Amino acid sequence: MKNKLYWDYCILLIPNKHILNIMKIAFICLFIFISGMFATEAESQNARISLKQTTSVLDLINIIENQTDYLFVYDKKDIDLNRQISVKAQNKTVAEILLTIFKNTDIVYAMQGNNIVLMKKSSESIPVIQQRTVRVTGIVTDEKGDPLAGVNVSAKGTTNGTITDIDGRFSIMAEPETILQFSYIGYMNQFIKVGNSTSVTISMKEDTQALDEVVVVGFGTQKKVNLSGSVSSVDMSTLTESRPITNISNALAGLAAGLQVTSSNNRPGDDNASILIRGKGTLNNSSPLVIIDGMEGEMNSLNVHDIENISVLKDASSAAIYGSRAANGVILITTKTGKEGKLKVSYNGYVAFQSIRPGVLDPVSNYADYMEYINSGYNNSNQALPYSQTSISAWRGDNGQNPLKYPNTNWIEDTFSTGVGTNHTLSMSGGTEKIQFYGAFGYFDNPGVLENAGYRKYNARTNINAQLTSWLKMGMNVSGFVGKAEPGNAGQSATEAGEQASVGAFTWGWATSPAMILRHDGRYGGIQNVEDDVSESGNNVLKVLNSTKGENTTRNIKSRFHITLQPIKDLSVTGSYSYEYTEQGIKTIPVFNDVWDFGKDQIIFKGEGESYITEKEYKRERNYMDIVANYNHRFLDDRLGLTAMVGASQEQYKYEWFNVTRKNLTAPNGTVLDAANGQISTGGNMTQWVMRSYFGRLNLDWENKYLLEFNLRSDGSSRFLSDSRWGYFPSGSIAWRMDQEEFLNSTDWLSNLKIRASYGSLGNNSVGNYSAISSYGSANYVLNNGVSTGWAITALANAGLTWEKTKVTDIGFDFGVLDNRLYGTFDWFNKKTEGILIQLPSPLVHGSATTPTSNAAEVTNKGIELTLGWRDKAGDFDYGINLNYTHVTNNVDKFKGEDYSLNGIYMTKEGLPINSMYMYVADRIIQTDDDLAIVNDMLAKNPDAFSQLGGVPQKGDILFKDLNGDNKIDPTNDRDIVGDTNPKHMFGLNLSAGYKGFDFSIFMQGVIGAKGYLNEKYFTSTVQRGYQITKEIAENSWTDGMTNAKYPKLTYQTAVNNQANTLWIQKKDYLKIRNIQLGYTLPKSVLSKVQLEKVRFYGSLENFFTFTGYKGIDPELDDLSYPTMRQAVIGVNIEF
Repeated sequence: MKNKLYWDYCILLIPNKHILNIMKIAFICLFIFISGMFATEAESQNARISLKQTTSVLDLINIIENQTDYLFVYDKKDIDLNRQISVKAQNKTVAEILLTIFKNTDIVYAMQGNNIVLMKKSSESIPVIQQRTVRVTGIVTDEKGDPLAGVNVSAKGTTNGTITDIDGRFSIMAEPETILQFSYIGYMNQFIKVGNSTSVTISMKEDTQALDEVVVVGFGTQKKVNLSGSVSSVDMSTLTESRPITNISNALAGLAAGLQVTSSNNRPGDDNASILIRGKGTLNNSSPLVIIDGMEGEMNSLNVHDIENISVLKDASSAAIYGSRAANGVILITTKTGKEGKLKVSYNGYVAFQSIRPGVLDPVSNYADYMEYINSGYNNSNQALPYSQTSISAWRGDNGQNPLKYPNTNWIEDTFSTGVGTNHTLSMSGGTEKIQFYGAFGYFDNPGVLENAGYRKYNARTNINAQLTSWLKMGMNVSGFVGKAEPGNAGQSATEAGEQASVGAFTWGWATSPAMILRHDGRYGGIQNVEDDVSESGNNVLKVLNSTKGENTTRNIKSRFHITLQPIKDLSVTGSYSYEYTEQGIKTIPVFNDVWDFGKDQIIFKGEGESYITEKEYKRERNYMDIVANYNHRFLDDRLGLTAMVGASQEQYKYEWFNVTRKNLTAPNGTVLDAANGQISTGGNMTQWVMRSYFGRLNLDWENKYLLEFNLRSDGSSRFLSDSRWGYFPSGSIAWRMDQEEFLNSTDWLSNLKIRASYGSLGNNSVGNYSAISSYGSANYVLNNGVSTGWAITALANAGLTWEKTKVTDIGFDFGVLDNRLYGTFDWFNKKTEGILIQLPSPLVHGSATTPTSNAAEVTNKGIELTLGWRDKAGDFDYGINLNYTHVTNNVDKFKGEDYSLNGIYMTKEGLPINSMYMYVADRIIQTDDDLAIVNDMLAKNPDAFSQLGGVPQKGDILFKDLNGDNKIDPTNDRDIVGDTNPKHMFGLNLSAGYKGFDFSIFMQGVIGAKGYLNEKYFTSTVQRGYQITKEIAENSWTDGMTNAKYPKLTYQTAVNNQANTLWIQKKDYLKIRNIQLGYTLPKSVLSKVQLEKVRFYGSLENFFTFTGYKGIDPELDDLSYPTMRQAVIGVNIEF
């Protein structure tokens, strides 16, 4: 935008007798023009002062100069500097203060850049030589009709301008053809043509994404308009206000371009999502680095209501400052801090009704149908039928009249219940000029949809900042939580978070039949048909969920202490120390329950077994300290801007665990180790790593138009040996703010246009702590014809092991048009990771020792990101739309030459994407005689055509393609790459609207191009007595006479159909309506009567609608595990 000179009068012709005044004014104008030519009007409007005292004009000038970058220019003869004034300003702009103190005096002022000129009004009238010039007066208000002081009013394309006074009024000389421009920080520019009007009223509209938006970056902040890297920012204030978010990682889905979020497990308390930034860039850990208030942390440790902002650093320029851990991107989380002003108390609470998506899996629950389907499978495999027609007829004849004797159990409906969760957060913030604070307490209760698998959490936080002197600041952030998870076996893997067996509720649920009664009258039931596999009665899902008792408690404390010195203007030095300690204690005691036959009212299995008590403890400790110096100054009449940052840090992380199990509890209710007297088994271990780093950043700009940034970080890690310990990670970026160029000034519709490019190197040290050295373990060997125990190498060392390095190229542009009502961002990126750690083939002479890890593989991700938005307001109605889109392709450039690695069906090989699926290609299901003739023809040409499949396919079986045409189906020549699991397209869409206190929004997210392989346990044509089968398979499998079957015939044991093949590949595309919400905010006229600032009631639907063709439990899950919960929410936000 052009720099403008703001005056409240216009000099066009002055009589000769005022020559001295002419010289004074001309000198002042020249001074302002030269010294402030390149200052931005945003800075002039944004400086704010809080002051409450009686002082002189001179002292007030000194106070303003000390607390801001302003410089006053005046003639001592014109200004009464000793005049006493009373100033009562609370977070007021300098313009508002000056308007107040010089009101009803003969002193006026002009502001340009960082300069303020005070002068006396001329008593002479000023004649005008241009007869067409008229005086235009008016008032400027906000959207509520309140006057705005300090609004810039200017004649577009000239230096003729003024600002509004404290009442929002202005006066300016202009011609009828003149276009007046009204601008103010935080509001959209307004334009009107003077025409015949001499009085106007202007209503300014808020600009919710002003160019002066500040974005958090590594070790600092930058104005969004001056960013030269690729950074996405998520405003948490609107995200958490109405959504029932329990873990911030899940809530990020669809909120930013380039961010891929997958909910791989949803058990309360253990529901961390998998996050990728710009795809999977390595064969090892691809998770981004998460920084919370300056130190690495875990998202689930936070109360989401304590978060102020989240920044996602995606390219090398923005992320290189974190060096060796930034290859997968960086997520910066900043918690809330207090602000100067009156005490503010807020409460946010809601009740959430939780359930699972209807129709999930849809098992065959009619037991008569179930028995017929199982019989069909056994018959197709030439096996004896497990169920008699007598039993089938008995169940079908009862028709559900006697459910205790003839049950027809749907295990999904009887296992999953409706949970009622609550969340309450109470916070307060405020402060004075010297000290600001934020404090909060939260309570969260999430029972989930499975019994004995809920989670409760208590958390607290206090953030305090103090300005001790003009050159010294101090602060501290202290937070902690206590989380208590119920011990039910919900079926996730055995980890420190959930500590449950890998075979849990979901696997047990599959290993049952509709003849099982899960529970009646407080007792657990078994299979009620003796022809079924009664021995499987112990697989009762509800019984399994309640088969353990005990404790699972996590305690966390995290603190950060920081001090900032400002020895001279523009230079600050900040030192900080952070400490985090997490302890998890788990106590497990088995619970033995009887299993009943309710038809006979007798016990099938007595609840008994070997008793024991197990105690486990996990400790994680992190120490972090850094010192960072920042220098910020403008040179050459403010044309050249320089910002420099240098720093150093060091970090230590230690992880320790142990467990103790003792058998034979002497008392059934014993809860301590001494309550048992049996065998004791123990285990434990400890690992740690340390890292020291040096880093720096240099930002240069010329006239805020041409931007340049350099970053460099050096990391030394204990994970590598001394010769390979240090890694160096440089990056650079450039940007051009084209909208600031003179040749675009006449383009009224263009608000913002910036082109940028970056390149740099990032690192990944997510390897084992001791991979660079040999490891030893106990081993037996023969000595003197006897077996002895000694030590042997279990893993070979690679002394040259070092960092994985990722080189990222990014080219993009940002734009805003029509006063930023339409805005957007585009990025193209190329992300190449080299030196990926893999195990190369080694000769057998190494024996059983694990081969060393080597920096040998390379992976490339390429793609585009697009963000588009529109926001506007018409009267009392405001609306907005925001879309983000990401397209990513992935390729393994270098691996093991022609060799490959195969993990089940997933292949890693040069020239293919990661997680490529390798299997037989299904040609058809053999359903007709013509289909069977193809099989016979192949056998005639080659009797061994199907020998490697374990049998010859018959009608109802799958026929695979003979890819190499040799009339033989074999795994070497007839398996092929048939796709991969990586989504190609990801998007998020948010629609919002508001009208007179009502607000409504819809947020949706989805992926396209992902594939999954679904042929296991609950979704297969292989059947077995006493195991579940889904309606999708049962009703669409081949039977004699069918020609349009979707799935092969049901079988008990058939090797052919169990071979991995493309018939079981499904598209995992989906569209999820993540959130729908409706809210109403009470008007201030009502709230003022009860002394409240805000009361908002809302209703919300979270994850209520999923559109997908995927037949599994959830398109985000790879197998049967805790599904995404639907939540209906009612809540309230209150501010005092």
